[in-house]
Amino acid sequence: MKNSLKLIMALMAVLLIAGCATTIGRDYDQGKVGQFVPGQTTLDQVIVALGQPMERETESNGEVRLHYQYISSQSSVGTYIPGVSMFDHGVATKGKDTFLYFDKSGRYLRSENNETNTGA
Repeated sequence: MKNSLKLIMALMAVLLIAGCATTIGRDYDQGKVGQFVPGQTTLDQVIVALGQPMERETESNGEVRLHYQYISSQSSVGTYIPGVSMFDHGVATKGKDTFLYFDKSGRYLRSENNETNTGA
């Protein structure tokens, strides 16, 4: 009986530590964006540096927008167990979002960067 109780408690501890993870997008080095030079860096050079974007859109005026996004969320199983959630830190989320704009000839114009880091 004692061994069964120890096993159950050990399994609960593993579940609480393991939790659930969700990932959206593919990680990229947002720091490289600062190295891109407006009017000089090309769209192809950006893709070599950062990889394929999550989204690519061409505007009616010929300008191109690349969208890079990576979100990683980790939640503890304790978040979902009544009574345990008061001792649990909940959900930790890290994310980064980058929009890169290019003129119709494929030259870099500007970027918009956002980062989030919330939770445990």
